[in-house]
Amino acid sequence: MTEGAAPIKPALDAHVVGRRKTGNETYMVNLANALARRADVRPLAYVDSGTQWPQPSAVVTRELASKAPFRRIMFELPSRARRDGCDLLHVQYVAPPLARLPIVTAIHDVSFEDVPGLFSRRTQMRLKLTVRISAARSAAILTISEYTRARILHHYHVDPDKVVVTPLGVDSRWRPMDRDAALGYLAELHLPSPFVLAVGNLHPRKNIARLVRSIAAARKAGAGDLHLVLAGQRWWRAGDLDRAIEDSGATEWVRFLGYVEDAALLALYSAADVVAYPSLYEGFGLPVIEALACGAVVVASNTTAIPEVAGDAALLVDPLDEAALADAVTRAYADVELRSRLRAVGPVQASKFSWDRCAGDVVQGYRLALQQHR
Repeated sequence: MTEGAAPIKPALDAHVVGRRKTGNETYMVNLANALARRADVRPLAYVDSGTQWPQPSAVVTRELASKAPFRRIMFELPSRARRDGCDLLHVQYVAPPLARLPIVTAIHDVSFEDVPGLFSRRTQMRLKLTVRISAARSAAILTISEYTRARILHHYHVDPDKVVVTPLGVDSRWRPMDRDAALGYLAELHLPSPFVLAVGNLHPRKNIARLVRSIAAARKAGAGDLHLVLAGQRWWRAGDLDRAIEDSGATEWVRFLGYVEDAALLALYSAADVVAYPSLYEGFGLPVIEALACGAVVVASNTTAIPEVAGDAALLVDPLDEAALADAVTRAYADVELRSRLRAVGPVQASKFSWDRCAGDVVQGYRLALQQHR
């Protein structure tokens, strides 16, 4: 921060806070907290009426009058931010078409552009239109991996200089926990043993149906009585997963937990025999880095942004190859030497990512946006 310069005052569209929107909520809460720790930024977070900030923090909040997306984005956010003396407006994916202050848009991934069929036709068309307009309208675009930056430039043909990579972080609470202590914390869930853990909403792109079939194949091939525990909310086309479970004869060894709070998720990462994240498409892959920070043995996709996050600390595999996925899960569960190596290097890899570093990169994006606006 230049001596004598006033702190930047960004308005954060934080309506996702409290809505259990998983990655988007995690991003906004942790980024806002990290920004509030800096001397050169004074974030103002706009939340739904009645929302309490989930962690002790210096973040200042303001309540929004409307939960309706159109009214919030088009009118309330830009007018409230300007009235409150903010320097810029920071949104996720969708920006107001008109605003009298610079817009910074975070675009975490463009799966709706790259992979047909992962969304309903209506949702896909809406995202294609609104995000394209937002990218063109923004003074700066923030994204969370080099992979996604390349895809944004491919689809939207914006000035490369205005697309800033701001890798996500992992909070210090994500750390190895004694397995017996973790199982004790989770005792009321009566978890099966041994178990593979999959974390994230059960959207088709998370590829859980293939994971079910792969574990079924691994069990038949002698991998043992592996169970699958799913920590995430049911989503669009959840019936496809139900059919995969029924067709694989997996009803007795698949367990749905639904949405899981962070304290329980920490214990799950620490108690799981394997954490599997065979996603078809990720802009970053936050559960991968959380699991690595907890010393988990991770099997994940070798595509999109996941290799940037996992490095050599996870067993990476083609998410479309069910035989390869079955083999990877078996190795991760049974190979003692491999497990020992992955448990050792996971926290080291995770330590490369922090929310303070993310906040620093975001502030560079803010400065770029203010320069562009001038």
